[in-house]
Amino acid sequence: MDGPYEHHSPKPARWLPSRASLSSQASLSSQTLPGQRTGSRRGPSFAFAIGFLLAIWMFTGAARADGRADLARAQELLDSNQPEAALALLKNLGKKNPRDAEALLTRSTAHFMVGHHFRGVADLDSALALDPNLRQGWLNKAALAIADRRYPEAQIALEKAKKLDPKAADNYLNLGAVLLFQGKLSEATENFETYLATQPDSAEAHYLVASNYALEGYINLTIKNLQKAFSLAERYRLRARTDPNFDPLANQSSFQELLTQDFYRLPAGAYQAHRTYPLAYNRENGKLLGHVIDALRDAHIRFDPRIEATEGWALIWGDLRIKVKPGKRAGANAGANAGASGGASVGDRESGTIEVSAPAERFSPGQWRQLTDNFFSHLDLRLGS
Repeated sequence: MDGPYEHHSPKPARWLPSRASLSSQASLSSQTLPGQRTGSRRGPSFAFAIGFLLAIWMFTGAARADGRADLARAQELLDSNQPEAALALLKNLGKKNPRDAEALLTRSTAHFMVGHHFRGVADLDSALALDPNLRQGWLNKAALAIADRRYPEAQIALEKAKKLDPKAADNYLNLGAVLLFQGKLSEATENFETYLATQPDSAEAHYLVASNYALEGYINLTIKNLQKAFSLAERYRLRARTDPNFDPLANQSSFQELLTQDFYRLPAGAYQAHRTYPLAYNRENGKLLGHVIDALRDAHIRFDPRIEATEGWALIWGDLRIKVKPGKRAGANAGANAGASGGASVGDRESGTIEVSAPAERFSPGQWRQLTDNFFSHLDLRLGS
């Protein structure tokens, strides 16, 4: 794994919030049947749409540097979340050429980022008046319309953006979302399906589609796309737990049940090892999970502090993928694949099992054996085994 991980205290034995991606605020979904729908319907907030604006800007803005040093530098400042500095730079650029559409578009984004809404709108309108071929300008225009729930206007702006780049996959994501907000489920679904067809193995794409369906309360469509996202990349489940886009489904049993399912499948040839200890896995007291975290720290093994825990299991990601779960009440400790050692037998009592795995390309067999032996040795000491 790249870069050091923050080490996590063993006290909170529950999942910790993960940072929501900006792009998740402009998601779409792709289903053929409407499915069950919750009673409440809510549209995207102003913050939702501005997040969308910034997200699509970040996706395309960095690629637009055209050789003009000041404009390129201003975009770098925006990308690093320094809009005030960008505005200072763009002020001088505007004086040199007040009819520079690219500069006005960049400045409009800076204004939005610092909360100067009306100045941002004025610059955006001026930029598009000077150059109506600025696709990013129409995307930003659509985001502003979404913020005000002016969905037909947003749809018009997105159609113009689509004409400027018909092959862009985000055309179908954005249009699908706006159509869904207008209650046009069938048309939205067609756009979502086209979007997903361009990237069927993208967990992010399925997640974005699911979050749009969730905002409009379509339970079955949300679950279907979330399940696909989780099966492609399990950490999206952790992200969904704290994503406000899924708040409308918070009390839905099918959504809560989905969050308890572990869809992970070991890749071919992956390393794996497991041990069972005479200490039950219990999310509430967190004792076994706490010992595992302490052992990782003792062994200087990197791990992500965002730990996910349910009644049935807990997951820790890092150099190793570690799953902590209830063990069998009877039987001997299982051995380990690829050379990790076994442990003491666990008799007929409450127990907990620790499963450790890693992709084959991450370590040599010797490194894997050394790492897992080191981890389990420290865990044995912690548990007095």
